[in-house]
This record gives sequence, C-alpha cells and structure tokens, in this order.
Amino acid sequence: MPDSSARPHVLLLGDASTRPYGLERALSRAGFQVHEATGAIDSLALPNGPDVAVISAQEADAALGTLLEALNAAWGGQVPLVVLLASLDREGPARALALGADDALASPVHLPEVATRVEVRSRRRPRPADRNGQGRTQEIMLELLEQSRAGRCTGELLGGLARRLVRTIPGWEATFVSASEGESAPPRVVGTGEGGESQELRLDLERYPEVAEALRTGRPVLVPDVQSDPLFDSVRRRWAYEGIELPVRAVAALPLPAGDRTLGVLLLRSRQASARLSPGEEAFALSLAQAAARLLEADRRSSDRQANGAAGAAAGNGHSDADPLTGLPSPDRLDRRVLEEAERARRYSLTFSLVLLDVDDQRALNDRLGRSAGDRLLVELGRLLQREVRTSDFAARYGGDEFALVLSETGANGARELVHRLRQRMNVEAFGGLPSGERANLAAGIVAFPHPAVEDSADLLVLLEAALRRGKAQSEERIGIAE
Repeated sequence: MPDSSARPHVLLLGDASTRPYGLERALSRAGFQVHEATGAIDSLALPNGPDVAVISAQEADAALGTLLEALNAAWGGQVPLVVLLASLDREGPARALALGADDALASPVHLPEVATRVEVRSRRRPRPADRNGQGRTQEIMLELLEQSRAGRCTGELLGGLARRLVRTIPGWEATFVSASEGESAPPRVVGTGEGGESQELRLDLERYPEVAEALRTGRPVLVPDVQSDPLFDSVRRRWAYEGIELPVRAVAALPLPAGDRTLGVLLLRSRQASARLSPGEEAFALSLAQAAARLLEADRRSSDRQANGAAGAAAGNGHSDADPLTGLPSPDRLDRRVLEEAERARRYSLTFSLVLLDVDDQRALNDRLGRSAGDRLLVELGRLLQREVRTSDFAARYGGDEFALVLSETGANGARELVHRLRQRMNVEAFGGLPSGERANLAAGIVAFPHPAVEDSADLLVLLEAALRRGKAQSEERIGIAE
C-alpha cells in the first residue's frame, strides 16, 4: 500500500459555497491528501504547512487580499496559493495575482486542469532541506512571469524580490542596483527590501567599494567585517573624517549577469558583527540575482525595441532582426518562432524542443585572449549550428555567450542527441580565436513541448533558462532537462 505521508497535502480554504462541485474528489483522485480548514489555518498537523492551499472566492476583492496576506504571513510565503474565482470576470485572475496569489482561475474551471496546476505547484514548493533557496530559481522566474502579466513594472518586481530575500535571510538589508549605461553616470537603485520609490536614488561608488568591485570584476564580493577589510580602507577614513559611526558590519555584492555583461548588483548589508551567508542563503541570493538580471535584460530589450522602432519609423525603414556579430536571428525573432512553433504543435498535436547552449568560460577566454578572439569563437560556433541543424529547425543568438535552437517535431531525447553531436564536432574542428589544441565546451538546457508547466510560449523560455542552470551545475553530462 502506498505511503500516504508521501502524498502531497492540499488545504481547501475560503468560501465553501463558491467551491467548484467535485473539486475535493478530483484532487483526491489525482493523488493528493485533501484537507478542509474548519478553524485556525495552523490547526492541522502539518508542521511546514500544506504543499498547496486552494482558496475559493466569489471575486478578487479586498477580503481575498486580506486572506492571502494572512496565509503568506502564516507560512512565510512558502506555500503556493491557488485561487479559484466563481465570478465570470476575465480580469479577476490578474487581480488575484496582484493580491498575492501564485495562480488563479476564473469560472468555469476545468477540474483536471485545476488538479494539474496544483500538482505542478506542489512540485515547486521548497522543502525544508532547500528552504534557503537551492532549486528555487525556476519557481522564482515563473512567479515573476505571472506577476509581470498582472501589469507590475520592473521596479515593483525587483522590490518584491528584495523583500522576499529580507524575509528569508533575516538580519540583512537588500537592494538591487542597476549599472548605468554611461561610464560617468553612477549606478542607480532600482528595488529595495524597504519598499517605497527609489528609482532616482544614485549610489556614490566611493562610498560603496563592494558595488564598484562587483561591477568591475563581474564576481561576488563577500566582506564579513568591513572594519578590517582592506577594500574599505578609504571608506573608513571618510567615515571617520565625517564623524560617522560604522554604519554596516558585513556586506555582500552579487553581480546580475547577462552573458559577458554585468547589468547591476544585488547589494546585501548587515549591521551584525561578522555576519555570514550560509551556503544555502548564498545560493538563494544568487538565484534572486539571476532572476533580477533577466528582468533588467528584458526591460532593456523592450526599451531598445521601442527606440529602434521609433528610429526606423523616422528613417522610413525598420531595424534588423539579425544579431550584428554572428548574423544569426535575434532574440526577438526567436520569440516569434517559439510562439509559431507552439501554436503549430497545439493545432496538430506535435512536439518540439528548445535547446539553450552556453559556452563554458567565455568571460575567462575574453580576459585571457582578448574580446576579438572571443567574438571570433562565437561567430564560428554560430556557423557550426547553422550547418548542423535541419532546414526545418531554427538557430538564434540568445545573448552573450548563449545560443538557442528550436527543433521541430523533436522530443527531449532527440535534442540531447543533437547536443552530443555538436560536442563531437567541436572536439574535431579547430575554432579560430582559440590556441592550437584548445577546444570550446558547451553546457545545455532542454525543454520539450508539450510540458505540464507551460501555459503559453513565454513559459517555455523560463523553463529553458532553469534547465540550462541545472545543466551547468552538473559535473558529467552537463545537460539539464526541464522536468
């Protein structure tokens, strides 16, 4: 007999009169242990809360917002909240997401779909062993995607990430800093754990040497004691001259990476003497830095598209859809191709796969041999991809040292075989820009469609990035598959 304790727990809350008929039976048949809250939400013998809470409500109003806020406070934001609205209002789910729900559906609901969404959410819920952040990046990116659909701007999303970090790692202050495009302009604060408007606040890098060092090197800067660390010598003298008591004791500056660029820094500061991030806390903070980098990169791409569109209209022509270095299609064309392929796959019940390839140690190569050598490697790798994929497939530059492939009518196993074939070709071919005998290596992420966590084509890219991170963390095959 299966161990019932291993089955995910689902707690039903909210207005029972609006609950879809047959919901409890559908969830039980799907393999969940279903509980109904009849009193205090912490009265169940579930020390870490349920795996998922399903809240029924008539509409997304202030009362629902109060309940969602209470649930997040009771469980530390660790339990996914799925809202089912009896109202036929099509805008209701977006309002529920803005109020704090992790997922939301409006009536009429399809019970098998509800069960599938609950199952996906239960898998993403962090267990006690990884509560400090390991394995959270995919969940975070999906949540950001949903919140962005609800109309939240980048600053609001970054502020939410900072507040999540402060709740998860007590004793630290969190601030997201965006690097300025101009060399002379100081970086600006784009999100803090304290809330409030901060978009115009600029940082004096002479007072924040940890931020300056992280931007310069693209590497994390961890300083457990600013009172003795040589990086803060000049700042300590300035504090003493200005009569300022030591305002901070420990700092961490984690870069926001985008290919071979650093878009900004996640700045952590603590007033506690010799405060240190545990390995789990550091992994969680790094995952938030990666999520923030994607937000800033998407924001910049959107701004660039608007600027290019305006310039093209003024000049009487549009901007190019090709990457200027490799000649491969740009990320914008990749987005359109993924959308087209997903629509075709749904219409004809087909499958396809996305592959994201990352060149190992591209930054180190640029530092060692020069940027021109690194660019030449990327150009020749782009040509190899064009030769190796089928005419029905699609290859694009994803950004920095990353390339994306769209493989028509190909499952995850076929995509994995292609990655191995590409590696074999790279082992026998000499690439310009590399010293004789040196070969480039690739890490890969793969997601196959259809996928239970995918509602639209944008979700595929979120899963793809998470799969690549999983592949880069491996020591052998270094190919991550989106589960």
